[in-house]
Amino acid sequence: MNPSREVNEEAVPSLCDAAELVSLLQSGDIEVLDRVTRCYGDRLLAEARRRCRDADQAEDAVQDAALAAWRYGPGFRGEGSVNGWLVRLVATACTRMRRGMKRDASIHVSDEELVSDDAGPDILAARAELAETLSQVMNNLSPKDRAIMILADAQGWTGPEIAASLSMTPAAVRARLSRVHRSLRAELDGLV
Repeated sequence: MNPSREVNEEAVPSLCDAAELVSLLQSGDIEVLDRVTRCYGDRLLAEARRRCRDADQAEDAVQDAALAAWRYGPGFRGEGSVNGWLVRLVATACTRMRRGMKRDASIHVSDEELVSDDAGPDILAARAELAETLSQVMNNLSPKDRAIMILADAQGWTGPEIAASLSMTPAAVRARLSRVHRSLRAELDGLV
């Protein structure tokens, strides 16, 4: 682990200070993605698991909520708690997912036999190990690199869109994304 990325335990309270987080939200700083994930991630994931249909949707809802917090943060007036606002963003993301699935004909077909692709505990353990490694790699990225990767890979944004939203050049976005992908492949090479 890169020592410059380690979180100093004494600094954690200021990392999650509500007033500082509100200031980051209102300024539109990209670091808000990192702060929301580190400070509220577990609570938001628990809320998403309660509201969404499955674990994958819950994780997607938390990711969508973090991106929405960054996108709509400048409009946050600070009248309520940050936690409450983030929970509402998660609830909205889950509702959007349910509405989208309502129109998905493939989940309403009743004459198909459902087959599990899980071969057993060994595959589940390998998936858990892969998820843990991926989580560690993502946490070791800088907030800007993590944001670029999420926007490009999970949200499907183009390089110019990412560059415009992060005040970067498209070439810088491509270079950083390429570097992140190379390091991710190197970390995950032995697991897949």
